[in-house]
Amino acid sequence: MAHKPEAPSVLSLVQLFSAIAFTGLFRATTYVFRSHRASTFRKDVTLAMIRTFTSRVTIVQSRYLLPSTTQAYHDWCKKRLTKPATIDVPTPGANVQGKVQAHWMGSPDANTVVLYLHGGGYSQSISEGYFHYWDRFLKEHNGAGNGKSLSVLILSYSLTPEGRWPMQLREVAATLSYLIDVVGKSPSDIFIAGDSAGGNLVVATLSHLLHPHPDVPTVKLAVPLRGALLISPWVSFRTDWDSYTRNLDTDMLVPGIRRWAAMLMNKTNTDPETDPGPVTGDSYNDALTNDTEWWQGMHHVVSDVFDWSGGDECLVDAIREFDLRFEQGWTEGGGAKSRFIHIESPHQIHIAPIAGMMMDPAGFKSDAQLVIEEWLKSTLEQ
Repeated sequence: MAHKPEAPSVLSLVQLFSAIAFTGLFRATTYVFRSHRASTFRKDVTLAMIRTFTSRVTIVQSRYLLPSTTQAYHDWCKKRLTKPATIDVPTPGANVQGKVQAHWMGSPDANTVVLYLHGGGYSQSISEGYFHYWDRFLKEHNGAGNGKSLSVLILSYSLTPEGRWPMQLREVAATLSYLIDVVGKSPSDIFIAGDSAGGNLVVATLSHLLHPHPDVPTVKLAVPLRGALLISPWVSFRTDWDSYTRNLDTDMLVPGIRRWAAMLMNKTNTDPETDPGPVTGDSYNDALTNDTEWWQGMHHVVSDVFDWSGGDECLVDAIREFDLRFEQGWTEGGGAKSRFIHIESPHQIHIAPIAGMMMDPAGFKSDAQLVIEEWLKSTLEQ
């Protein structure tokens, strides 16, 4: 039986939604007078309301208001009149449950699988837009019948503050080993992908494959993983990058996300919902604490890497620095330069390919969505 979340006070919810509503009203009425704003009226108002939610929502409130990743997946399946395909991956020693759940989109017997790690600052569950995004891609790719069949496995990894680092890395490592040893997938038929905090976890996993974390079981790879897809990866817990100021009014993120980093690393204040100040992670989840040498030899654990970022997102400066260091380490270690691709789409926000599906599931594909899909398709055909 699912654990019933603690109910926040009615007053706290009224205050939260009042703040969100006021923000939306203010942005709407001042839109024409502001020169620094998002590209459209709807996006400007929506992003401002998301920023207010992100900066003010507490863990108790979000657990009460939002379904868990597993529940969101089952709700999605119910809407689509499809049978859920949830698996329990054994994770001995990783968490108190001794298992982590993962959810199939597409057939488990597909030639190739994408292990997907959702974003949310390590503290928030998945949202419906992710299912729209991957459902559309799978239908188009598998329906074309001109390449390897593909499925997606969405991991319901432990959220903070209930789950502290490196619990999440242990769960991903266990799931990779499960895909290889139990499902029977070759690493060359596995992509690992993620956005934002999920992208952080992808980078941490790649680091673990190359430099095994002392507190995480190793994953035995006979050959490299097929590919890694990063969408707006959270590669630095620092919030003093200029893009946090420059893009504050054009993105959905706020510097206050560092309180979630503090929860992850168990470095919070007495009141964990207050700003902890600067937070530093480790070599695995705070990628820019590493120099270029850390990334040398990465091509031995993953064949291709694609990193996407948006020019209007708060993380873009950190991602630019990560791309420089990663590419230098990748090539100096013997990796072909053409196998690491990084694309920054101008005037795009944080996780724009996914956010676009959240805001308009039936809309036209953006350039950001198309460039990612083209990379996936071309890499599958290799």
